[in-house]
Amino acid sequence: MAKTGIFGGAFDPLHNSHIVMAETALKSGLDKIVFVPSGTPPHKKCNVSFEDRIEMVRLGIEGNGKFELSTLEYELGGVNYAVDVLPRLKGIYGDITYIIGGDSLIDLDKWKDPEKIIKIVSLTVFPRKDREEEFNAALEYWRGKGADITLMDFMPEAVSSTCVRYLINMDKTDDIPQKVADYIREKGLYSAFSDYAEKLKSEVFPKTYDHIARTCECALRLNFECRLKLDNDEVFLSAMLHDCAKLRSRQPHELPEGVPEDSTGSEVEHQFYGAVIAEKEYGIKDKLIIDAIACHCTGKPAMNTLDKLIFCADMLEDARDFEGVDTLRKLIREDFEKGFKACLKRSYDYLIEKNCYIYPLTQQAVDYYK
Repeated sequence: MAKTGIFGGAFDPLHNSHIVMAETALKSGLDKIVFVPSGTPPHKKCNVSFEDRIEMVRLGIEGNGKFELSTLEYELGGVNYAVDVLPRLKGIYGDITYIIGGDSLIDLDKWKDPEKIIKIVSLTVFPRKDREEEFNAALEYWRGKGADITLMDFMPEAVSSTCVRYLINMDKTDDIPQKVADYIREKGLYSAFSDYAEKLKSEVFPKTYDHIARTCECALRLNFECRLKLDNDEVFLSAMLHDCAKLRSRQPHELPEGVPEDSTGSEVEHQFYGAVIAEKEYGIKDKLIIDAIACHCTGKPAMNTLDKLIFCADMLEDARDFEGVDTLRKLIREDFEKGFKACLKRSYDYLIEKNCYIYPLTQQAVDYYK
């Protein structure tokens, strides 16, 4: 096996899963790991400057003598492709292997000159369990093309940089090295929605705020894993504000305009109240977001994809532990529409079982999706 592992990526930001992957690759027999932040990635737009991303990597690997930072792409400038950068890195470090995740192997055919890449370097690959069929097909294909692929006996946690970036707004930084989190706070990075989060945190119970953060993470993750291709800002804001009226709706109040009278005092009132607050107090003008908030408990007939996503994420976030929740989580990742219908049915069955009040919209939704 090659002695130096080349670990490239946007690192926008560097998070703990990157560190764990590097440490795992190191234990496989490498002498060191070189982190190579990409300058202007050809396939994505970075959210912060190259200088900030370099500094976050430097801080995140500080103190580990087996980790090294390369600023080669910064020095080269512009858009750089792996097929052009890897020969330069080989010239600097000698015997190298290129560390990539399972998604990258699946999409390798979309890279520039992939057949040249596999002739330049060996690949050290971390498998992807939730895309197992696609991953195994790609593995067989590239090995058939002559690629020298070492498969890591470890599946890293599915930590999405997108989730990490959005949750920073809510001051949730458990997935980021402490020094990196401190740098992000100091520089105010990834904070486009932090004012919303600050207001929200002051208006709901801490337990509710934590549930909201988990719902945001679940929604963003499902959007990616189920390839729903929804706008991440809309997903995040819908999930972030879905319970913004949770505390208010449980206290005496005048009925705000837009809240149906028949919901007053019920368990579902806060979804309607929340839609009003999102628009009036948070300044949300996007009807898709407001509508998703306004049906996240009850469902409704003819729900769009965002409506369904928020309904399911609220129900399936990581702290939920009701009987059958893991089956629902697995199903929705395999087939989003079937997973949504199963979630709606499970919610309805629970209300029947507990002899709870069934709001008319819920009954209408169940009848519609039968």
